[in-house]
Amino acid sequence: MHVILPYVDKYLDKVLPYTGGRYEKQDIIEGVSNRILDLWIPINKETSKVDGVVVTQFSVYPRKKVFTILLCCGDNLNEWYSPLFDMLYSFADLNECDLAEVVGRKGWIRRLKDDGFKQSVWIVERDI
Repeated sequence: MHVILPYVDKYLDKVLPYTGGRYEKQDIIEGVSNRILDLWIPINKETSKVDGVVVTQFSVYPRKKVFTILLCCGDNLNEWYSPLFDMLYSFADLNECDLAEVVGRKGWIRRLKDDGFKQSVWIVERDI
């Protein structure tokens, strides 16, 4: 992970503030290093440079195995979103997941509708 960190660092810095303090960069590094989290890196076909970052994990509930997309951020999203997310859904299927879920800002709802996602719950929170 430390070898690729310089290539994804700016994207992690950009997306981590939206996690509500749930993750810091070190958590992602450790999660990927310990194989708890998976890191997906879209590469720009024209420039061969990193165009973003996606972080996923499996969430296992008593009756369902869920493919959870925790973080997604990048440049040229319209170029890599569909091919990468198609690959993510195939990966989830190969790993016998029952469904996929996305943890993200409200703006993702519009984008994910085309992928067959529906909003099933709202999560609201407050500090204690």
